[in-house]
Amino acid sequence: MNRDDFAAAFDVSRETLDKLETYAEMLADWQTRMNLVGPATLPHVWERHFADSAQLLSLAKPGATWLDLGAGAGFPGLVIAIMDAEARLTLVESITKKCRFLQAVADELGLGDRVSIANCRIEALERKPPKQRPQYITARALASLAQLFDWGLPHAGPHSIWLLPKGARHAEEIDEARRAFVFQHETIPSRTSSDARIIKAWGVART
Repeated sequence: MNRDDFAAAFDVSRETLDKLETYAEMLADWQTRMNLVGPATLPHVWERHFADSAQLLSLAKPGATWLDLGAGAGFPGLVIAIMDAEARLTLVESITKKCRFLQAVADELGLGDRVSIANCRIEALERKPPKQRPQYITARALASLAQLFDWGLPHAGPHSIWLLPKGARHAEEIDEARRAFVFQHETIPSRTSSDARIIKAWGVART
């Protein structure tokens, strides 16, 4: 998948594509100085990172509030911010140099008023009042489903929805999570990998 394929798949404007192009260029530049993504994925950034992140937007309401746990190089959080001009996101990342990259991209693309970057461990993230908690919680390539629930639950509101891309072990992770949590869920086929799924979960609570 290249830029044109992405544009056709997600029906995005030229302005949005230009911002994603700038993001891709910054990613390649910063990757020479720090490990942001797997080096082998860089030539396939439009599919492996951008499309994999963008597919979450079809499962969410426009202009929503998001919490991205372990934001890393900004997937899916920065892609969501670029593609939904009304979305507001908090990106949590414990590694300071990655936060510098996230902030540089946010500044370059004019996302600073909608993207907040928290340079801390998830366990240290300040808890917001229930009415200010995110509508959606996401994380990509960070931890098991059970661990994500454990970390994210203190920051979830009663109506928060979890949108979590998962790989081939998704069914096993769901079974494991059920030992410690009760939740409702759907598994949605990924648009970028035949054996991957997006786990959409809600009503998450400890058993």
